[in-house]
Amino acid sequence: MRCRPTLTRVDALRTGELPREEHRAVEEHLKTCKSCEDSVDDVGSLAQAVKGLRIEPPRSIRETLRTTDFFDRVEDVWVAFADRSIRMISGHSLDDLRDRYAKRYGRSLERATVPEPLRKQVIDALHGAGVDKPAIDFTEASELERSVAEALLSIPRGEVRSYSWLARQVGKPKAVRAVANYVARNVLPFVVPCHRVVPAGGGVGKYGYGPKMKRDLLKREGVDVDQLDALAREGIRFIGSRTTKIFCCPTCRDARRIREENRVPFHDADEAAGKGFRPCRRCQPAAA
Repeated sequence: MRCRPTLTRVDALRTGELPREEHRAVEEHLKTCKSCEDSVDDVGSLAQAVKGLRIEPPRSIRETLRTTDFFDRVEDVWVAFADRSIRMISGHSLDDLRDRYAKRYGRSLERATVPEPLRKQVIDALHGAGVDKPAIDFTEASELERSVAEALLSIPRGEVRSYSWLARQVGKPKAVRAVANYVARNVLPFVVPCHRVVPAGGGVGKYGYGPKMKRDLLKREGVDVDQLDALAREGIRFIGSRTTKIFCCPTCRDARRIREENRVPFHDADEAAGKGFRPCRRCQPAAA
């Protein structure tokens, strides 16, 4: 075999793709031709250099190119997930999850087994254990939506806050209705605890999955929902302590430690301030 046909077969020789007869003929030529042998070494070096040029595309590009994410059933809810994070939860139906997911992310969903850490977070949320640092994805969320979610996650397990409190926390004290709408559209219920938000006037209030489920979720977390109803009927929004002169939201853990004989009910923050009480720094009742 001459040099030219040999050189056209050098790369195939390197990768082991040459037929046996051609392989033998090329090797015989290389034994007697130093120039072609050097060319083989050059091709090998070039192949290694090309491998080093491989670049992993940024996550944002991979996200754009992906057309399918995944879903699974976790107890009584449907969970959509991708990239080791929870992206949407529906307590209604699989069709509801698919439709809302397509509108938000522009992708379809395929059945797959949800990773165990994500499954555990959903189960903990449903059973009242709460999730301190949920693995959630808010890449498609607006700045306000993210702020609302962070504020919801800041409400301690076993406590509730009002919509007006939430609006103040996200820097929108006059946009209570807008904030309430974001809460109602929460795409990650249970894990992002929108059920911990109640009307300023007291009681438990409405919930996308019905008031019974909201009451059940709050009870599992340790909230005395019957007491919330009783306080609402009397128009009582805050509880103060005679000994500390501090007033709190009724479910604040500090309020729950006040002895019965030292409990002072208030209908609003102005009434509490007028009697010389200052707001609790932990639950920030004045923001309600």
